[in-house]
Amino acid sequence: MKKIIPHILFFLLTITAYSQGVFFNLGKNFSTFHYKNKSAYADKLGIKGFGDAYEIGYTDVLKYKNFKDLKYSGSVTINDFNAIAASNVNKLEWKTTYLGVQSSVDYQFYDSFYFFLSAKAGLNLSTLLRGHQQVDNSAVNLVGVNEFSGIIIQPVLGVYAKYYLTKNGYLSAGLNLSKSLKLGNNSDHVSINTTQILFGGYFDLIKR
Repeated sequence: MKKIIPHILFFLLTITAYSQGVFFNLGKNFSTFHYKNKSAYADKLGIKGFGDAYEIGYTDVLKYKNFKDLKYSGSVTINDFNAIAASNVNKLEWKTTYLGVQSSVDYQFYDSFYFFLSAKAGLNLSTLLRGHQQVDNSAVNLVGVNEFSGIIIQPVLGVYAKYYLTKNGYLSAGLNLSKSLKLGNNSDHVSINTTQILFGGYFDLIKR
């Protein structure tokens, strides 16, 4: 997987040369794991935690009829989904990192000279880069475990703001809500609900 990352980044940076803008984001994921073991003695668990979020991508105008405020965005993402739960006698901890490709449609609904607001809807497809589970003193590598590996699908809804900084540069901030679901075999019904807060920058490649 590590050999794939440079090729993805090279492709992304190459395609941006012909797009309207590029962006990067850094932030935090606040996640809740939902897990139901098929054991007769196990109940559904709500396990919460936070991790880092990284995104680099491009945007281009989506030419659809007269909707000039619609844009398409494509990006590469790296997300940490971490969680911990503890009782008086047991402790469960998950640490996972996923590499993904995300596409979205953005609609700019507020426009001033210095400040812009947009809504977005998108889809992220990702796969596990590394994962670790700790149950009391027992550790498990989650790479290859059916409930965590394979393809993860993640619908995303969000809002974000851009603030004019230079002639072609903006500061940005965003809030995304998402739910990650494992495709294929998922006998323990593991899903991850995430609130994501992002800060970053946006740069026009077409001079105003």
